[in-house]
Amino acid sequence: MVRGLYAAATGMINQMRRLDKVANNIANVNTRGFKRDQVVSRAFDEELLSRVDKGQAPLNRHIGTINHGVYVDRVVTSFDQGSLQETGETTHVAIKGAGFFVILTEDGERYTRDGGFVLDNQGRLVTVDGWPVAGEMGPIFVGTQDFVIDSEGNVTVNGVYVDRLRLVNFQDLQALRKVGHNLYINPDPENNPAIEFEGEVVQGFVESSNVDVVRETVDMITALRNYESNQKVIKMIDGVLSKTVNELGRV
Repeated sequence: MVRGLYAAATGMINQMRRLDKVANNIANVNTRGFKRDQVVSRAFDEELLSRVDKGQAPLNRHIGTINHGVYVDRVVTSFDQGSLQETGETTHVAIKGAGFFVILTEDGERYTRDGGFVLDNQGRLVTVDGWPVAGEMGPIFVGTQDFVIDSEGNVTVNGVYVDRLRLVNFQDLQALRKVGHNLYINPDPENNPAIEFEGEVVQGFVESSNVDVVRETVDMITALRNYESNQKVIKMIDGVLSKTVNELGRV
């Protein structure tokens, strides 16, 4: 019976983690280029129970198996394409297809799908947090004049080539890790090297998040109901144990 308490408790913890991710997805429904996360749960390994009689194992000694609950195995990010929204801003760029922009931060290169860039006071193309967008020759300087970015990421000012956006993709997208500010890091570049970008760049557009509010709401309701079910199981077991201690203990 005590094992049932632990199993139900693991179920509650699992649903709490699931609710955390659903809430984060909903909170970022309007975040440009955001990719939804999903919790993947897994059951603990089952154990085989056997009956032993006075140190001797009977012929039909196997009783069955017992499970110890579930746990969060991993968090999977969905990199499905978000819809493209036209803004008309020359500094806004979206990626159609797989790939990432390269951002130069104080901690090294980071990657993002958020192309809502701006110009800083030096005329560089930067993120809203002020980090430079990487080109093939370093930060991209376009000055204060209008510029054009073609479908391959080439940047021209008044018809003169300036630089090309650094655009990358990866063999294993699930190996990337979110580090905040809508950025990703590739923690193991040796085993997950960057591969050739095969997408398309669209200027004057931004990519919206791929969060489906209706789907997330359904997931939230399901997680809440599962949480409540495990909670009821714990209350029931606690009541039985309490009755056992208080009443049978008097006999």
